[in-house]
Amino acid sequence: MLVGLLIATLKFGIGFLLAIIIGIVSGKNKKKVIRNSVRLSVVYLILSFVYVYFALPAQSLSSLIFNNIISFLIGMIFVLFMTGTTANVSSSKGKRGTQVSFNSPKIVRNSMLAANLLALAYFVFVPVARILSTDEIYETISVKKVTETEELKSTKETPIAMSTKSARNKMQKMMSSVPNYSAYELGTTTAQMIDGEYVYVSALEYRSVWKWNRFKSVPGYFKISATNINAQPEFVEKEMKYVPSGYLWQDAERKIYSKSSNLARTGVVNLEIGEDGTPYYVQTLYKEYGISGKKRYDKFQTAVLNTITGETNIYDLKDVPKEIDAPITSSVASSMNSYYGKYGKGWWNSLFAKDDVKQPTSNGIYSSGAVTPLMSKNGELLYFTDFTSDDEKQDSALGYSLINARTGTMEFYRDKKGMMDSDGAIQIAEKIYPEKKWEAKMPILYNIEGMPTWIVSLLDTNGIFKGYVYISATDSDILVDGDDAEKTLQAFKVKLSLKGSNNKNTSKSDAKSVSGKVKRVNKIVIDGTETVSFMLENDPQVYTISTSNNVYSMFLKEGDQVSFEASISSDNPMTTIDDIKIEEVTPVK
Repeated sequence: MLVGLLIATLKFGIGFLLAIIIGIVSGKNKKKVIRNSVRLSVVYLILSFVYVYFALPAQSLSSLIFNNIISFLIGMIFVLFMTGTTANVSSSKGKRGTQVSFNSPKIVRNSMLAANLLALAYFVFVPVARILSTDEIYETISVKKVTETEELKSTKETPIAMSTKSARNKMQKMMSSVPNYSAYELGTTTAQMIDGEYVYVSALEYRSVWKWNRFKSVPGYFKISATNINAQPEFVEKEMKYVPSGYLWQDAERKIYSKSSNLARTGVVNLEIGEDGTPYYVQTLYKEYGISGKKRYDKFQTAVLNTITGETNIYDLKDVPKEIDAPITSSVASSMNSYYGKYGKGWWNSLFAKDDVKQPTSNGIYSSGAVTPLMSKNGELLYFTDFTSDDEKQDSALGYSLINARTGTMEFYRDKKGMMDSDGAIQIAEKIYPEKKWEAKMPILYNIEGMPTWIVSLLDTNGIFKGYVYISATDSDILVDGDDAEKTLQAFKVKLSLKGSNNKNTSKSDAKSVSGKVKRVNKIVIDGTETVSFMLENDPQVYTISTSNNVYSMFLKEGDQVSFEASISSDNPMTTIDDIKIEEVTPVK
């Protein structure tokens, strides 16, 4: 790793060394100039090494040009003083004075002029080039616009996670069980699947350089179920040498940089646990193209660092081992959302007309609130973000995105009926029990019975989980809260059926044909809308339909023969349907 950092230091110091060489060649007092040049070069390279160690700049064309232009200018300033400074002492009427003047050789003056012109050209060209490449970069975002969204039928099928703040609160209380706990603190928290279970994991970090110097490793990491609100953290003992809070050769980010210094980094390293329990640190990398350092959203790579052995591998996205759930880290998702929302109709439009410009909200838990992780029913980790207008007077959602953490593919959904954004959902959730001053966290939008629905976690002032709130995104009067995700989901579905609400944006690809004889019927009117619930012979399922969806359903009675299509879940005893055929009642088309 040290050799790699030294090579990078020399690459970024070429400009300075070139300036020093010009000074030596053009200087009159060779011996003095060489002596001063050697001293300056040593000091500069030491400072440059410190810069490279902490900043970890990519050794891309754009970065090398920028850093060497700056270093050349710094070097030429020193050369001006070494080769062309003269001091004249004069006396006039008893007064003495010193006059300093520059009389540098022509090659030095011309080199200084060329350096300034080159810097000016660079700082003009790069911003212009980036503006002109806006559309090109935008096209590299893989976006699938969807009109039908996957339905949340059961929390067993699609896990509903509690807030990471609540999970971290439990982990903090377990810190005393960690060996030499006073030397460590809780690191960042990430979501992933381990042995088929959706969990949160948090590594330990050193409290200071002194603790690192004493112990040289952290004893393990915490793991806790992301969906079981009664679960307690488990501390997994795995001695980890290479962590973000390590120093020198044990610093995880610098270990990765030594293997990938030609690539740019985005975001921080994330902890991932392998199938055999081995902890890895993962970081997303990308190539900067051209002098302007353009980014392509379809050309990411991933660094995977074994925290025990220090082995580091760089993979193309398609080749990342399957045990890594998120080779695309949250910072990439955040950047992708911002670029997609801002530049859909070009750079000029983003500044002036602002037609269809939308901005991501900041109510997530990753990347300073930019995104929130969630797990699909297929076990894929996704990053969720909702978009709102940049006009502060508007609080409606302009859509939401789901970015696949393995492929980087974005799905964007926009409801044309008007949904409240996550800010509105948080405000409503926090007003349920205002006297308790509970805090609403981690709002995520799901599709329940065709209705876009916000699911929000409630935490008390100590960060302890208190419950879930399900809020219709199109009708804030439809709201249910509870401390169990599945029971609250079923209660919300009942309330939806009683209100006769259905947004009809649910895919019916999994719907099946149902027919039979009605054995029980119940009718209720809420807010002027009649809802009909019924059961069929030899069928335990309860079916519900609103008369606003089918006016003939108000005439349904016991003994009628009916047929319809329904998406039935084994975990849900109640199913909402939006159409029904009643023999001898429904007109024949």
